[in-house]
Amino acid sequence: MIDLTDLEKDTITELINIGVGRAAASLSEMVDQPVELSVPSIDFIARFSDAGLIAAPNEVVSAVKQSFDGPFQGDALLVFPEKRSLELVRRLLKVDVPLDSLTDLEQEALMEVGNIILNACLGSIANVLGSPINCAMPEFRKCETRNLLPEETGTAAQKAPPVLMILHVQFNLRQDDIDGYVLFVMDLVSIQTMKELVRKFIEQTLQ
Repeated sequence: MIDLTDLEKDTITELINIGVGRAAASLSEMVDQPVELSVPSIDFIARFSDAGLIAAPNEVVSAVKQSFDGPFQGDALLVFPEKRSLELVRRLLKVDVPLDSLTDLEQEALMEVGNIILNACLGSIANVLGSPINCAMPEFRKCETRNLLPEETGTAAQKAPPVLMILHVQFNLRQDDIDGYVLFVMDLVSIQTMKELVRKFIEQTLQ
């Protein structure tokens, strides 16, 4: 496991918070109502099952995944329970139709939302740390929560055991009670690299 000082953890949290705030402003315009955000929380875990996010392992979720690389690499995911993702799509399309008739439009609309939110979070980290991050095209998937991430991440070539950094951020649309969360999954090497960049950023800021 990796240890962060309180200041390092607060700095990472604030970087994510800046990006999430920008994404929420864009999302508010798209759905014509305020979007409330929780303060991001950071957890480092060895297995996704330890994240406390799969209390209902058979629940179907809609997820947008975006892989990224640069000084550190990993996957960022925006996740909504299926019913709530359909509610969000209905708000985006500004139509009042039965949820079961929106499934054909769900993927396109949620890809747009995921692209805005995930890029805002990654862009905020990259801008503040001064380290460009390249993002792949987002991917959409629908699955049970227990299958959202594999139990093991990384490759056999990595000597260090995998560690997941879970950044849990709640998005709530005030009128519709729609919420989701963002996950950042990185291996131990990438997390250590990010920790070092954060340490240097803090040193420069305090000079």
